[in-house]
Amino acid sequence: MQTRHLIPLLALVSVVACGRQEPAGPAEPEMPPVAETPTTPQESPSVAGAGVAAPATDAGAGDLTEHGRIRYNSVCAGCHGKNGEGQGMFPKVAGQGAEILAAKLRDYKAGKKLGPQSAIMHANSQNLSEQDIEALAAHMAGFGG
Repeated sequence: MQTRHLIPLLALVSVVACGRQEPAGPAEPEMPPVAETPTTPQESPSVAGAGVAAPATDAGAGDLTEHGRIRYNSVCAGCHGKNGEGQGMFPKVAGQGAEILAAKLRDYKAGKKLGPQSAIMHANSQNLSEQDIEALAAHMAGFGG
């Protein structure tokens, strides 16, 4: 092949190659976004995007713990375990009372440092309403020890 034909051919190959997008390797798994929860349940038809109606403010204890179960499973269980048993660097939440758990969530939301994972908890607690905190605490208190 002559040199004069080689240059246009190389140019064509490079243009075609630039248009292709090769996979960059295995994609990192994406963390699901933490859904914002409204301050009052009447502002939203669902809890954490789960398609379940938010409990009314005068909800009974059963509704409160169901709301907590839904929030826990969608936001907390990935780190703290399905039954609050803790995983790796994430501590056990089972065996603590609802008042203690709610106080800790409020402290995290306020930006207080309670331990080595405070930055993670600070970020995760920002979108929790007071009702979410009460519901999560009630649900987690049911894990036992």
